[in-house]
Amino acid sequence: MHKFVTRIITHNTIKKFPSSPGITLCQIRHADNDSVKEKYTKVAVFRKYWFSRYLDYIKNYEKTLEKNFPKTMHVYRVFSVGTKDFYVELKKFLLIKKKLNIDGEHSLSRQELEINQTMPRDLLKISPVLLISAIPFTNYIIFPLAYFFPRHLLTYHYWSLQQRLDFLLIEHKKRLKHNKPLFRCMQAQVHQIKNRELKRKWRDIIACLGSGTHPTTSNIIACIELFTAPPYSLSSLKRKHIKELLAIHGMNKWCFNRKSRLLDRGLLIKEMDDAIRKEGGVTKMHNDALKWALSFRGVNPVNMSVEGMQDWLEKWLEVSCMIDENSISLLLHCPILLAYNHETNWILLYH
Repeated sequence: MHKFVTRIITHNTIKKFPSSPGITLCQIRHADNDSVKEKYTKVAVFRKYWFSRYLDYIKNYEKTLEKNFPKTMHVYRVFSVGTKDFYVELKKFLLIKKKLNIDGEHSLSRQELEINQTMPRDLLKISPVLLISAIPFTNYIIFPLAYFFPRHLLTYHYWSLQQRLDFLLIEHKKRLKHNKPLFRCMQAQVHQIKNRELKRKWRDIIACLGSGTHPTTSNIIACIELFTAPPYSLSSLKRKHIKELLAIHGMNKWCFNRKSRLLDRGLLIKEMDDAIRKEGGVTKMHNDALKWALSFRGVNPVNMSVEGMQDWLEKWLEVSCMIDENSISLLLHCPILLAYNHETNWILLYH
């Protein structure tokens, strides 16, 4: 049967080449393969041509849209780039949570601690926009609203560099308004100190702050005992003192478990300080990280030189390394002790 079919194919093929009576079957097969290859080559070239034309069309189309509708394209870019950045950081946050459950906070780097601190609030802030935009036709309303009110409806992932600076100063100024009330609370408790030597040292620190300067780190460390017992230990602080302390750290003043939340914040700052030292100190931190660290600890970093930011953070770390869980209240009061009279804070608050 196979021989019969082969003879028929050979006979029909020879009929196609009447002018070449001496042609062989092998040559015919090669000719067919060449024709198939040529056909596939033409198809590949055709596809490549049209694909390149399609890409050019897309590029030119975006340019056309940007030229004709610049504001619309700007909004599109804000949300597309911001969503990508937010998604990348969200994945990091989930990995950090997994790492945190396995190895604990001591295993996290400084950057991971910062993401773990900021992402829950960012998720709570951006969730209404994302949920509402998932409803059909609501994105035509919610996206313009979010674009015009980015500080309230969007996270920093969607902000421009100028917006990040402006919103940082607004939030920082809110916290600085509570510095003086907290300082008054600290002054009011001086008479409760029973140890005469500690009372004298602490009065010198309060007088130093009241005169417009700051105490040295050695003087602050010498009074660390005051923050492990009344009147300045976390468990002995009065209600107004607690409220002002929450406010200077940007925390909700009207929540429950205020003292436990302050303890958690103090331990978090302590973990961040330890991570900075483990990673080589303040000189290994880039400019943006330094600005965030200073703002988080109570100093306005705008218009400060890199050397100035490093020097101030070094002083903070000198005090921080001497503090444990029992004296964590001192670390929470350091924004007053080390930054109350800082020049950039006064400029922001009063000018």
